[in-house]
Amino acid sequence: MAQAIRLFTLVIALTGAVAPAWAAGPQGVTDTEIVVGTHQDLSGPIAFWGVPVRNGMQMAADEINASGGIHGRKIKLVVEDSGYDPKKAVLATQKMLSRDNIFIMAGAMGTPTVLATMPLVLQKGLPHVFPLTSADQMYEPYDKLKFALFTPYTFAMRVATKWFVETKHKKAVCVLHQDDEFGLNVKRGVEEQLHAMKLTLVSTTTYKRGATDFSSQIAKLRADKCDLVALGTVIRETVGAMAEAKKLGWQVDMVGSQAAYAPEVAGLGKDVVEGLYAAGQTPIPYYDGASPQVKAWLDNYKAKFNADGNIQSVAGYDVVMVMAEGLKHAGKNLTADSFVEGLHKVKSYSDIFGGAPVSFSPGNHLATKSAFVAQIKSGRWVTVTDHLAY
Repeated sequence: MAQAIRLFTLVIALTGAVAPAWAAGPQGVTDTEIVVGTHQDLSGPIAFWGVPVRNGMQMAADEINASGGIHGRKIKLVVEDSGYDPKKAVLATQKMLSRDNIFIMAGAMGTPTVLATMPLVLQKGLPHVFPLTSADQMYEPYDKLKFALFTPYTFAMRVATKWFVETKHKKAVCVLHQDDEFGLNVKRGVEEQLHAMKLTLVSTTTYKRGATDFSSQIAKLRADKCDLVALGTVIRETVGAMAEAKKLGWQVDMVGSQAAYAPEVAGLGKDVVEGLYAAGQTPIPYYDGASPQVKAWLDNYKAKFNADGNIQSVAGYDVVMVMAEGLKHAGKNLTADSFVEGLHKVKSYSDIFGGAPVSFSPGNHLATKSAFVAQIKSGRWVTVTDHLAY
């Protein structure tokens, strides 16, 4: 028996007929390809975000591939529709992990959907990077495989709250938020900053995802004599809340998070949203005020997708471009560990759009903590502060 085992071992060594599991490369990585997965809302309540984010990611991947890829590997982008539904997002993620064999989950959309799916990716030992949500959970608690690109809602809302209290002398700050983890992150930032300034939150009210009627919420906030309403809302809900306030003739300042800082808010709301404030990380790229480099990017985006580039498409583009920086630093021998080490080497990376520079390190997987305050004036977003950090 011992002689037979020795003979079998010799045959295996000579022929390579059976490879040990540890010898195989990571899933989703070949000599010519890196498979990257993402789930976006392409059909649900925040498709205004999901579709252009998907487009921006694809545009970046196509540019990288056209220039030869990264260390000879092209990026294959696999996109699934979550409909902003956690259950659907879980099914999409399971499919990408088991059938598409993705190597990286990048730019996944939405706080509730990412919270439902990120554990599946991490349990597989694969990197989960730059989700399209600014919830604190995208980088906390620390995990070597998860990285966040966008200023957390808590930090951005602390910046906005501090600015309003100090410069606009607001004393009765209130919150209207979506009743999920996204909305709670917005509320948490406002509460933390008020506590630091020895103030208290005057009133809070919530709504269900996809709501269209905000009459009871706005009536409550008005009755509570709020002089600033912080909004944990996305696009349609932001417009709906302001429309209800205008309908009641209630002139109150409102400030949204990055989720409300989108050109669609100004386009859909028109006069209703004049004067609305929001926190942002990267300025919206309006064509007539853009640099030549950004104008060329907007022209290319329009030609490719027959749509105007916006802050959402910029976010998707940046996700893939920063991911590519990590892949470049990782070198030819690409594994989850080498990719993580590659991201740690990204220092003060700046995009072409004027966003805050981003950096990572072994002890810091959050790209930036800065934000600015912007306001809708004459139908477009205008920045009213520089980048600030709380």
